Parts: sequence; structure tokens; C-alpha cells
Amino acid sequence: MIRNHRCFPLHILLLSLALLLLVVPVARAQLAGGTIRGTVTDTQGGVLPGATVTLQGPDVTQIFTTEGTGQYRFLDLAPGTYKLTIELQSFATFVRDRVVVEVGKTVDLPDQMRVGGVAETVNVTAASPIIDTKATGTATNVTEDELKNIPTSRDVFSLMRSVPGVLVDRVNVGGNETGQQLMVVSKGTRPQDVAWTMDGVVITDMNSIAVGQSSPTYFNFDNFQEIQVSTAGQDILEPTGGVGLNMVVKRGINQFHGAVREYFENSAMESGNVPAELRAAGVTPATADHTSQLDDYGGEFGGPIVKDKAWFYGSYSYQDVRLVRHAGNLNDRTRIKNPDLKLNWQATRKDMVSFLFFNGDKVKDYRSPGNVLFDAPTATYHQSNAYSGNPLHGLWKFADDRIITPNIFLSAKYAYYNTGFSLTPEGGMGLDAGRNTATSQSFGSTVQSLNVRPQRTVNLDLGSFLNALGASHDFKYGYGWRRVDATTGTLWPGDGVLALQQSPTTLFAEVFRQGLGTNRGNYMDAYVSDTIARNRTTINLGLRYDRQSGSALPSVTQANPAFPALVPGLSFAGYRTPFTWNNLSPRIGVAYAVDESRKTVARLSYSRFAGQLDTSPIGPIGFANPTATAGTAVYTWTDLNGDHLAQPNEVNTSQFVTSAGGFNPANPTAVTSSNVIDPKLKAPRTQSVVAGMDRELLPNLALQVSYTYSRTSNLYGNVTGSVTPRVGMTTANYTAGPTLTGTLPNGAAYSVPTFIPDPALVTAGGGGFVLTNWNGYYTDYHGLEVNVVKRLSNRWMERISFSYNNAREHYTPQARYDTNGNPTPTITEPLVDGGQFAPQSSGDGLGSIFINAKWQFNANGLYQGPFGIDLAANVFGRQGYPNPMFQSQKLGQDTSLPVLVTPQIDTFRYPNVWDADIRIARAFQLRLANLRLMADLFNVANANTALVRNNNILSPTFNALAQNLSPRILRVGLVFGF
Repeated sequence: MIRNHRCFPLHILLLSLALLLLVVPVARAQLAGGTIRGTVTDTQGGVLPGATVTLQGPDVTQIFTTEGTGQYRFLDLAPGTYKLTIELQSFATFVRDRVVVEVGKTVDLPDQMRVGGVAETVNVTAASPIIDTKATGTATNVTEDELKNIPTSRDVFSLMRSVPGVLVDRVNVGGNETGQQLMVVSKGTRPQDVAWTMDGVVITDMNSIAVGQSSPTYFNFDNFQEIQVSTAGQDILEPTGGVGLNMVVKRGINQFHGAVREYFENSAMESGNVPAELRAAGVTPATADHTSQLDDYGGEFGGPIVKDKAWFYGSYSYQDVRLVRHAGNLNDRTRIKNPDLKLNWQATRKDMVSFLFFNGDKVKDYRSPGNVLFDAPTATYHQSNAYSGNPLHGLWKFADDRIITPNIFLSAKYAYYNTGFSLTPEGGMGLDAGRNTATSQSFGSTVQSLNVRPQRTVNLDLGSFLNALGASHDFKYGYGWRRVDATTGTLWPGDGVLALQQSPTTLFAEVFRQGLGTNRGNYMDAYVSDTIARNRTTINLGLRYDRQSGSALPSVTQANPAFPALVPGLSFAGYRTPFTWNNLSPRIGVAYAVDESRKTVARLSYSRFAGQLDTSPIGPIGFANPTATAGTAVYTWTDLNGDHLAQPNEVNTSQFVTSAGGFNPANPTAVTSSNVIDPKLKAPRTQSVVAGMDRELLPNLALQVSYTYSRTSNLYGNVTGSVTPRVGMTTANYTAGPTLTGTLPNGAAYSVPTFIPDPALVTAGGGGFVLTNWNGYYTDYHGLEVNVVKRLSNRWMERISFSYNNAREHYTPQARYDTNGNPTPTITEPLVDGGQFAPQSSGDGLGSIFINAKWQFNANGLYQGPFGIDLAANVFGRQGYPNPMFQSQKLGQDTSLPVLVTPQIDTFRYPNVWDADIRIARAFQLRLANLRLMADLFNVANANTALVRNNNILSPTFNALAQNLSPRILRVGLVFGF
């Protein structure tokens, strides 16, 4: 059965109960640090101005003199533990140890001094507050304690599956998916609105529309002090309503410290879990999907250059991931190198100057293009890094954090990030390329892709403080500028023709010219906000302005090598986008401490966000750039020699079918694309409401309950770029096509009407499409999440979360039948009002994955036992993703539509996914160093849950299993440090 209704597995339930509870509470701004603030009073509650407040961290020491209201503030502090000392004549010295700071969070401290002698000291040993009384959104902070101690796949991408409301497109078992980025979907928002930040600098890859807005590179997991993932009601610094991921790199301190490490696993440490259906087909543990070898090693070293003045931190990591994929029995190998250097310098009493260098270098062999389930080895990729002509490769960031006055703080940053990658076919450029969508197979070679994406960023952020009208006001002002150039090169191998077979009698030859274009995105923002605090009430008010525009830069492309007269090259002069997005985004939130002790906080917020303008060839900037994609003319094809490849004499050039990529067959040398960008195109808009309650149950233990509603509108091209109307056409210009009939796996019959575009109007419009807002279509989300967090204390910590997710898409009659183009339902355009919102991921080499789960669960915990023995575990579960079934159908000049034949996108679902991982570790304290040995066991139950199948219902291999959960595997690790 494809639909699965399993009960909660007993072994998972028992392990979850053993873990207890935990999940990180609300975290906020995309900052590199957090805030400590407080009010100094006497025992009668009177405020004490003029007190000297000294904050001692692992590196710098900061001093603040309290204002007339007795208040003090320390901003943008690196995550970690601090010591606070308060001194005032005639009062005993007040000392608070172990003040814990987390990214984007405010620690609000009530500090009460008593009259005493000069030599008298009052030491406060109470735990640092775990509730942020001023936060109003939802997010998760993964602290260094969790990063070091919980068994994980050791990559940032898979870590996001533990965040409530965040779904990812694959399950990483012991690092088997570490070599490939994943697609992220959160709370009904666009995958294109994911924002990646590293040490306070946005590094989002603005060109990666195929897998959502992703990171431009891969990371050293041990490089980070803390990672924050925000999901709704984000701070004014957050540009979008999607997932905001903020990574803070470690820094040097006043003591030298360092470590070397090694993690290793291979097939000899792995169980077999081949499903019965694959065993029946002759698949063995040696040929099934599994990890052949994973080697992860590296080192770090940091300390003072000049004590209390300048510090350094450097690291290097190398990961070698080798897999076996039964779909083609390929050896999939990825190597990732990550050098990093961070410098901090207290240049003056008021200036902290910093520098960061980082580069992610990835080389991957036999990467699947993700177009079919069963790749020919020659039709896979060799991936490596690619850069612009600038000799600086990687990320180069310079910053100055300056205290202008005790009440005014300025942070200035400049960053240049030279990054990109190339994909070269393993079969070389001499072979032709073929693809059979019916059997989901590829033949020959595949397309070559060049992607170079340098970006420049400037940020100025200012904070100031005052007290007025009986309340304290924390103002934030800021300005940001960013420019991203995205060069995309596309070149098909051999004769530049893709042979495409949809059925034994439906064959096409796609004749390509070279694509080589650069799209430039320009981004500017400005914001102002005020956090108003009075007694137990905090009000956050903010307004953000975003201006986004772009241009297509001049370029020259080559003609098709076999048919240069039919599909010639171009010399393109470039253009500016006909639109500029100007958006005002208000944010308002209220937090109220229900009790005087401030251990219970109620919160409510409303936020509005503008979507990100992507630079991809099919995005708003490059949509009409004729060189950004490989322009295509499609003809019928006769496979005379039966080799699944289209030789020039087999292409029926007298039988033109359609065109794509902006190519106009009536004017093949036109430097104006047949595609059209609507000059009134608007930015997508996300609005969210968050209501919740936080409660500190015990010191270091907190409970959080949150409800989130979000709505995203002004969408265009659907979420995956698949829905665009044709030039000069509406739904009225489509005539009835064949009605597709058949029987679904559950025995139900299907009958789906289809539609064919008017060929004369398609020709008149040059085969072009219009990129415009899809009026009447929107997505929304209702979700409830329950989180509990136990900070590491008394030898144990835990994090647990459960969320209910209801992400839907809505089509008004206007959206369904007027402006969306072909009214045939497809797997990317189901046309079911109120149906589940399930963005498709297909650029990861795993086939088509539809990301939607109505529930998810994650729990992890650590217990530090006697004799240096640590026990830790993580349990993850979610509802199975949808398995929509389709029939590939030629509908006139819409040559290959995946027509949805199930009533809804989630009529069938894969089985629920459960994955439990455990760790046992032993620490040895040596004379001048320490040694830690670890053994991690992943997929403890050795589940072989089906994850991906062939969902083409007419394919001879329909329902064939393409991927299941990777088998149980043991990983051993060693860390030697000082």
C-alpha cells in the first residue's frame, strides 16, 4: 500500500520518553550576537545611577556606567557565558556569574545592590534567565553544547529538520546526504525566501531557484559557536518571511585553545536493509543505496595575538563522502574543503575591528542531474568550484563595531563573496544526450553548466537608547546595500540536441543554442524600530523599506553546432528590468510578563515581508534575457538506429513543435526574447501573526507554545517557476484535449480533462510566456508548535518539539480559469482550492520530492554520567510526504505536461518517517590536553522506509522504488584538544 497509517512505533515512544523534553525558545534578529541589559536598584527598589558595570567575557572586558534610570546595556555580544560585576560607593560589590548569551536574544537582569563595605561582595548564583521577555516571534537556537554533544549528520542543512515548522526534502542518515544541499520549506512561505546569514552578513545564493533560495556553499560544522533558525515574526533586520538561518563563527579568546578531530564510517560498519521489492529485483546490500565511506577530519586553533587586545581563530575541515546509489549503481563521491580565519582587534577603547575569511570548496563526482530516476553514469555531473576573475576567492568580511557614546552603538560591515560552481558531464562534451521520461532513464551525456555568483554587501546598523514618557526606548536604525551578479552558462554536448522520448511513439528533438548570460540584482534596505519597555510590557514597533531591481548584462552566445541556421547564436546588448520593487514592511509585537518574577510571558505579533528578487534565468530579472537560458527549438524525431540519441539526420526539421528559453522561431536572431516581463510585476508578500506563551518551569528549563498564521500572496510563476501564461493568450484560447483515464493503485478510476493551446496564437506570440503576478492564488499556513528547552546544567540537557503544520494553497475562480495559462491540472499546479501546499524539489538528484507534512517531531538529549561517560540521543519523525501520480502528456505545443491524475496532491503519501540516533562518548583528561572518543549509531531501528518512487503512472517502471531510508550505520569519532 502506498498510503501508510502506522501507529507511533513503540521503540520510538520509549526512547522519546527517556529523553524528556526540550526545544529552543524564541530567537530573533539576524545578528552575530545577543544583548545583556538590566536595571540596578537598591533593596527598596530605588534606581542607582552612576554604578560601574563590568562585563567580562572570554576575550574583551566591557564597562558601562548606569544612567539616571539605573539602566545598562551591552550589545552584539558573541554567544557564550559572561561574568557581570557592579560596583558603587557605599554598596557591596554585586557579582553575577554564568550569564548565558544566545544569538538574537536579550537577557534582562534585575540587579539589586545592598548597602555594604568596600570589601564586601554579594555573589548571585541563580541561573541566567532562559525566557526572553522582549521577543515576539518564533525561532530555534542551536547552541554549541548541542552542536558538540548530540549525534547528528554534522551538516547545517540537515540540522534544520529539528526546527518546528521547517521541512527539508531528504533524510540524512549519518552524513549520507551531506554532499548535497537540500530544499527547505517553512510555514507555507516560498522556498525562494530562505535567507542565509554568516557572522551578520547575508550570503544567500540569489540564483538557486531550483532548490529554493539556498546557501552558496558548504560549511565546517565545528566552525560555529551557535546557529539560529527563525521561522515567523522575525526581527526588523530579517528581509523575508521565510526561514532565516544565522550562523555565528567561533572567535579567539584570551587562552590558547585548539583541537584536531576525525569521524569515520564505512560499509563494514553498516547493516543491510534492502526492501523486499528490491531484493526481488536482484538488488543486494552491496548494490543498494548505502554509504561506502565517510571520512570527516579537521582542526582548529585560536587564542590571543595580544592579550585583551587582539585575537585569532582558524580552522580547516575536509569531508570525503562516498555513496552507492542503486539507481544506476553509481559511485557518488563528494569532497568538501573549508578553510576559515577570523581576527578580532580592540583597535581603540571604543572600536572592535574584525575580519573573516571563509571558503567552501566542493568537488563531487557522479552527481545526478535529478531529471530521471535512473541515470547513465556518463549522464551525471562532475562538480567543482567556479569563480569570477577577481583573485579573491571565498568570503572576505571587514567590520567595525564602535561605541560612539554609552548610548549610541554603530556596526559597519563590508563583505565581498566570490563564489560559484561548475557542472561538467562525466561523459564529456563529445557524446550526445538522450532522455526517456516514460522509463525515467537517461542516455549518453548531459548538459554542461557554469554558475558564477559574486556578491558585495555593505551594512550600517545603529542603536541608540533613551528614557521618555515613563518608558525606556531602544532604537535601531539601519541601511543595507547588496549587489549580486549571477552568470549562468548552459551548453549541451555533442550536436547540441537532446533526444526526448515520452512514449514509444512520442519522440522530440530539442535543438539548443548556448546559454551564457549574466543577471544582476540590486538590493537596498533601510529600517527603523523602537523597543518600548515599561514595567512588564514591551512593545516592538518597526518599519522596513526594501528596494529591489535588476538588469541583464550584455553577452554573446554560440549557435547550435548541428543546425546553426535554425538556432543561431546571439549578441545581446542587455536591459534593465521594467519594474522596481519598493516595499514598506511594518512589524509590531507585544510581550507581557504575566507575573512579577517575569517567568511567564505572553506574546503577540504581526509582521509583513517582501519576497526576495532572485537572479535565476527563469526569475524576474532574467526571464526576458535571451542569453540567460539555452534557447530551444523542438522538432519531432525518428530514432532510426535505436540508440536513444538524436543524430542530425534523425531530426525532422520540417516538423516544428514548439520553442522554449525565449527562442522565437519566426525571428531566430532576435536579441529580444519572446518572453515578456510584466512591468507591473509586484514582489511576493508574506504576512504572519504569531501568538504564544513562554513559561520558565524551573531554572534552565522553559516551555513555549506558539500559534502561527501566515499568508503569502502576489506570487508569480507559482513557487517553482512553472506557472506562466503564454503571450497573448488566456484560458479561453485553449481547446479540449484528450481526457486521460485509468485506475489508481487504490482501485479508484480517474478521468482528467486536458487542454491544448491555440497553435496560431502560440506562433503569433513567438512561443513566449508572460511573467506576471498570479492574481487570486495564494498560500497560507496554520500551525501549532510546542517546545521545551533544558539548558545544559546539573549534567544534562534536552530539546524536544512537536508541530502541527497545515500549509495550503488557494485558487479563486479567476486564478483557476482566467490568468494561469493551461488549465490542465499538473503535479506543480494541482488547481485544487484548499489543497495542501507541497513545493517540488527536483534538483537534488533524488527525483521529484513534494515537501509537505502535517506533523513533525524531534527530541534530543544529553546526560553526562560518571567517569567521563556521556550518553546522548536524537529522535526525529514526520508524516510521509505526498506521492502525487501523473501522466506525461503532449498537449499541442505544451509538449510534456506532467498531468495530475490523483484528486489531490496528497491523495497518496509515503509512509511516515522515523529516525533514531544514539551516542556514547568517553572523555579522558590528560595533563595538558583532553581526549574524547565517540561512537554514534544512526537509524537504530534499521528502518528502510520508502522515500521516492517513480510516480509516472504509465511508465513501465511505475511505482519502482528509487530511494529508501539509508541503513543503520556506526560512526566513530575522536577529538583531541587543549
